[in-house]
Amino acid sequence: MFKVESVRLLDPSQNLDQIVDVLVNEGVIVEIQDPGSKAPAGSKVIEGQGLCMSPGFVDMHVHFRDPGQLHKEDLETGSQAAVAGGYTSVMCMPNTLPAIDSVDTVAYILDKAKKIDLCKVYPVGAVSKSLMGKDLSPIEDLARAGCVAFSDDGKPVEDTALLRKALLRTKALNMPLIEHCEENDLSRALVTIHEGEVASKLGLKGISTSAETVDVARLIALSFETGAKVHLAHLSCGQSIEFLQSIRGMKHQITSEVTPHHLLLTDQVIEDIGTLGKMYPPLRTQWDCDQMVLGLREGLIDAVATDHAPHTEKEKSVEFSKAPNGVIGLETALTVLLDLVSSKKIELLSLIRSMSTRPAEILGLRAGSLAKGMPADFVLFSLDEEVSFARTRFASRSQNTPFRNFVGKGKIKATFVGGREVYSNWN
Repeated sequence: MFKVESVRLLDPSQNLDQIVDVLVNEGVIVEIQDPGSKAPAGSKVIEGQGLCMSPGFVDMHVHFRDPGQLHKEDLETGSQAAVAGGYTSVMCMPNTLPAIDSVDTVAYILDKAKKIDLCKVYPVGAVSKSLMGKDLSPIEDLARAGCVAFSDDGKPVEDTALLRKALLRTKALNMPLIEHCEENDLSRALVTIHEGEVASKLGLKGISTSAETVDVARLIALSFETGAKVHLAHLSCGQSIEFLQSIRGMKHQITSEVTPHHLLLTDQVIEDIGTLGKMYPPLRTQWDCDQMVLGLREGLIDAVATDHAPHTEKEKSVEFSKAPNGVIGLETALTVLLDLVSSKKIELLSLIRSMSTRPAEILGLRAGSLAKGMPADFVLFSLDEEVSFARTRFASRSQNTPFRNFVGKGKIKATFVGGREVYSNWN
């Protein structure tokens, strides 16, 4: 048994933002007490004065490259990166080699994650076999094996008839289908950069916002027709927010996410950071960025997900058009997102909700809350300590962050899973 003493508890599930003592025993939250309450005899005390305590973060969208591309990342280094960033639950996308389209691959991931025993790892099953968009995966078998959602992330499900069939099957399971929002006919032959001034300056043919919004509209229509749960991955452009605004107040099963980089960076940074600013969807304009923040603040966007996508330095050290899409994000997320709080663009409790409580609700996980009886999955962090990533050697096997030059405040001090400290940085 231990007590976190005089800590600022931020728990959106209980609408709490106050100084308390939190008592933990046998891996669960036992009691939330007034500060200064007497600890039970023999209890260890963690001094929380000056720190925030929130539910452990839940990332709906990571790529741990395991199995198949272990030179970029694996379940162990990915889990180390997760807990270093305060994440206690992560959802692994299915574009591994092989794809997560079989019970055997699901078992491999779950067994390996259990042995590593850091964060909780949940596989996302492939919608189609080998992500080829031709035949549906054994969706029901994958759900029974432990998948929490389904996606062909890395690419959209192009065949609308196949997508509709998949939605009817995921609806029967009451599970979300996560769509990588891209209309390939509008992006296939182009370079992954926003169609605009920066692309023109670099002599590149960029991707229009309609490459995203056409697919967003398709998924909205299909979700309304089928009643299936649809989750729109990594939104990037303002018109997508306008679409979500247009269905607000209607009964629907549509949720969405945004990445830290699409909240904070525009395509202008590419001139400075090059391929570290290349990802799908591409970084867009300041207006789009502002609309993403607006969408998050107003609850049109439900979750912040990192889309943690490791690549080696060698893979990124090529000309822009040939570099792979993707950046890492687990270890930088909290610090960079707190910049939105300090600039008063979003409230702290709302940010924590989007990083923990809401994604847990979407996926039906027993997480995202520190109410009595819940698992003691939590993070302790400081709002005041300055953090620079300039010389940081990340726990991730890859170092491809777009935030290398970022300086901000907000430092993870410790991460706990099931009441067990799995990461600490008390220095």
